Amino acid sequence: MSAAAAAAAPNDPSVRTGAFGPHARTPLGALASTAYGAVLGPAVIGVAFLIAAGWLLLATVPGALDMERAFTAAADCPAAGISTECRHTVGAPVTSVAADHKHRSTDYWLGLGRPARPQRPERPDVVPPRVKMDGRVPVFAAVHPGSALQLTYWRGQIRYVDYHGLRQYTAADPRGGYRLPFAAALVLLSVGGACLRTAYRRARRHAGEPPAHEPWRLTVPLASVLLICCFAFATPWVTSGVPTALLLAAVGAVPVLAGAAWLTRRRHHRTTDTIRVAPLSPLADECFPGRVLGEVPYSHEGFGYLVAGPGLLAATPDPSGRIARRPVPRTLVAVRVRPPYWTDPGPRPAPGAHVVECRDGPTPVYVVTHHAYVPRVLGALRCPTQARLRPSPPG
Repeated sequence: MSAAAAAAAPNDPSVRTGAFGPHARTPLGALASTAYGAVLGPAVIGVAFLIAAGWLLLATVPGALDMERAFTAAADCPAAGISTECRHTVGAPVTSVAADHKHRSTDYWLGLGRPARPQRPERPDVVPPRVKMDGRVPVFAAVHPGSALQLTYWRGQIRYVDYHGLRQYTAADPRGGYRLPFAAALVLLSVGGACLRTAYRRARRHAGEPPAHEPWRLTVPLASVLLICCFAFATPWVTSGVPTALLLAAVGAVPVLAGAAWLTRRRHHRTTDTIRVAPLSPLADECFPGRVLGEVPYSHEGFGYLVAGPGLLAATPDPSGRIARRPVPRTLVAVRVRPPYWTDPGPRPAPGAHVVECRDGPTPVYVVTHHAYVPRVLGALRCPTQARLRPSPPG
């Protein structure tokens, strides 16, 4: 079959799925090794992310919820006895007010003096030299050195302060402490599920589906995962409980997944991966980046350039194309043009590269070059029976 006929008949089953179809792109050992690595990598990452998410959901989040419920249910300590499980209040003056500005955030600190009245010996708490506030308002913005505060303790830490009817919680406020680990768990679940889905798709793909280097195959899943992760991370902060956040995250993921599935199905049904290219016969020898790959004697490591001329196609390591040419034989026939596959031999092609699938008898051969040079490759191969195998020019 000539290159022109192959380019003009992209839907011919003999071109797409024959002996030189997607099932025969690489030797069996190389294909198995590539497929194993492509499936194992995302599978291991996905399992690790799911294990981390499970730890957060089963250990960290329940502990934070238990602490929040205990703090909410805690009553004021009786005068007769004070313990860490009830709330008790002491007075202390403000000695300093400091806003510690960092790169993208600010920490608000109140320096504290000795209690206004001595603590009882049985009280286990000691007023720290300063306490970190949760934000600037309302108390931090209203006090100044010398202001008298009421400090409320629970389980050995100052949980909130009062000043003239204003109340502000400190950074040790246990309310909502579950939100950050819960949000992180939802993100890990989303990314871990996406990794396992990628491993599953690659396992099926290596079983027969051509894995092309088409941009949409990467951008659509990445955009979907990014949207789901952003939405899932935000749900704990806009809801009041774990079940509501889970439900909202699931509801938000449904339209994203449906849209991604629709785009993928539409892309699959719209075109095949065979690319129509009109051959262009070179009028003179031209040298450009490209490689010849396959188990053939004219495929050499380090030969990163191609020379195309009237009836000539050769590989060379010389950017000028003048020395060490390795011409392809008359038996090399172009079959079709397609995007690169994950399982193609050799290094991953640069963006914009296309692959000219060829065969030399029963042996598959791949000519990889930028799509702008593909017409010249086809033009050089369009009349293989008349190809002239010229030696390298001297010098």
